[in-house]
Amino acid sequence: MIRPFIAGIVFSGLVGVGGIAAAQTTTPPSAPAATTAPSPRGAKMIERLCGAPVKAQSDRYASGLAERLSLNDAQKALLKSWQDARQKARTDARATLCAPKPDLSTFAGRLDWRGKRLETRLATFRAERPNLEAFHASLDARQKTAWDEMRSRRDERRQRRRHERD
Repeated sequence: MIRPFIAGIVFSGLVGVGGIAAAQTTTPPSAPAATTAPSPRGAKMIERLCGAPVKAQSDRYASGLAERLSLNDAQKALLKSWQDARQKARTDARATLCAPKPDLSTFAGRLDWRGKRLETRLATFRAERPNLEAFHASLDARQKTAWDEMRSRRDERRQRRRHERD
């Protein structure tokens, strides 16, 4: 148990010394590189969120869900109302978050943005929840089981993607 730990420390030390030696033997660049001001934390996310809208995948999701769950016409109508409410809530959230461009250059600005984002997510959830509950209540036991299995598989895929990125 202790041997792998000691081996890890020795390896880390050797890698660190090798990195220092390599850094010392490199020649400095002849001209200083042009430095650009670093973008504030979260700037890329805000550009993606507040940039050009991306076409929603809700139609493809809804048709796949209707097929997998064998929905009847009344259930399809409830699914459509949930998807419409979801899309409207997301559009409203985007407008709320992006109306005044957030100032991320200061710590207080980043905290304000985080608070606004959390409040907006909660408002989005509250706006679509009644339609989601109505749709879910219309499902029979077999459809609810299939729904839960689909969501479970989706969650597993998301977990795998997170671990692959790390």
